[in-house]
Amino acid sequence: MTAPVTVHRGGPQDDGQGAGARRGAPKRLELLLGIEGRLRQLPSVRAVEIFTVNETRALLGYSQAFFMRLDSRGRAKTHAVSGLAVVERNAPHVRAMERLAGRMNAAMEAGADFIHGPMGRFMENAEEGAQTPFGQVLWLVLRDRKGVAFGGLLLTRAEPWEDKDALIGQRLAGAVSHALMALSPPSLLRRFAPPRWLLIGLPVLALLMLFIPVPMTAIAPVEVVAADPVIVAAPMEGVIADVLKRPNEKVRAGEILFVYDDTELKAQRDVAARREAVARARLETLRKAAFHDPKARRQLAEAEAELALAQTERAHADRLLKLVRVRSPADGIAVYPDRSEWIRKPVKTGVQVMQIADPQRMALRIDLPVRDAIAIRPGGRVRVFLDADPLHVIGGRVRTASFHAGEIPGGLLAYRVMADFAGDPQLGKAARVRIGFRGSAQLIGEKVPLAFYLFRRPVSAVRQYLGI
Repeated sequence: MTAPVTVHRGGPQDDGQGAGARRGAPKRLELLLGIEGRLRQLPSVRAVEIFTVNETRALLGYSQAFFMRLDSRGRAKTHAVSGLAVVERNAPHVRAMERLAGRMNAAMEAGADFIHGPMGRFMENAEEGAQTPFGQVLWLVLRDRKGVAFGGLLLTRAEPWEDKDALIGQRLAGAVSHALMALSPPSLLRRFAPPRWLLIGLPVLALLMLFIPVPMTAIAPVEVVAADPVIVAAPMEGVIADVLKRPNEKVRAGEILFVYDDTELKAQRDVAARREAVARARLETLRKAAFHDPKARRQLAEAEAELALAQTERAHADRLLKLVRVRSPADGIAVYPDRSEWIRKPVKTGVQVMQIADPQRMALRIDLPVRDAIAIRPGGRVRVFLDADPLHVIGGRVRTASFHAGEIPGGLLAYRVMADFAGDPQLGKAARVRIGFRGSAQLIGEKVPLAFYLFRRPVSAVRQYLGI
């Protein structure tokens, strides 16, 4: 025969045992009054929880006590266990007691304050409850001011619980509830548990949101450069003696930009001129001797060739001397880093020394790293945030994008993207924008599903790591 399950409502009841059963009543009443007084002195909710499961053993005679909170769906969560400083909620025993408390709370009648009986009656596996050494359980409900259950005390021991024990536990639960309500706002007594439709609806909504089309974007460094500048390259090999125009200085077409050291070139021209004079004199001598000397007639063609070669060398030397002073091919400003980088420095033919740019015609040079590359087409939108003026957003349109990535400072590979300013045609005249400014550019590409936008980088990293 199985033991009965007892459910009681609030209020004192006669246990039917007479005076003999009430012999320990004065002592337990004294303990109860002392516990209620100490509860009123506790400073925090946590202190009330620890005190309840550890300092009431003499009053109720339990072997193990669990302090639990209930959510709006009646599920129990352990906050304190007798004899333990920290609760390990993933422990199998704690999980089993939480499920037991939830079933006992659901088995109570409306308005009941406690329920007790053998543990096996409230568990899915009755044999599991019979095997535990503390097979008798008592559930005491904690209620707030509105009478709503927000927690409970689960007490276990080997001996069956009596109604008089439950009545004393009911009084203790009322004192504990009062202490908790005094130390915490009513909204924090009961944890919110979302309804089942919300638990199902939120993942479905999140899944649907992954298909929302959003524009694909990428962030890359940007620099304001001249639009279609005139390149000034070294016309010959040599050493630059001086740079006459400073960086960002205005120049006019025909003005001298920089000059070469002409010492060696003048010496080469003098040597070429003397060679020409020697070749000319020898040719004249051979022409006079050719009338009567057959040998001189044979050397006449050789002398003419030597004179032509000497004249060519002198003309080349004269041409190089004319290139010593490099002049500006157009009006604008001189764009290059620093004069000291070129003064007294040897250069080879074709090396870019500076640019002549129109300060009113500017463009955007964007270096898009390979790892952030997106599909970009001419005419695509660009949003620029300059470091010198971070409060203003400058719009632009993609003009060209390179097909092959090149190395940029820092050793990274990046695609070169050129963009034009969009919007205000007088932007170049504004003081806040000039050639050389740097910042960040947001490239806006085609629309893609939100899932692709969020997981593109992680998926790419995983595939590169795993090689799949």
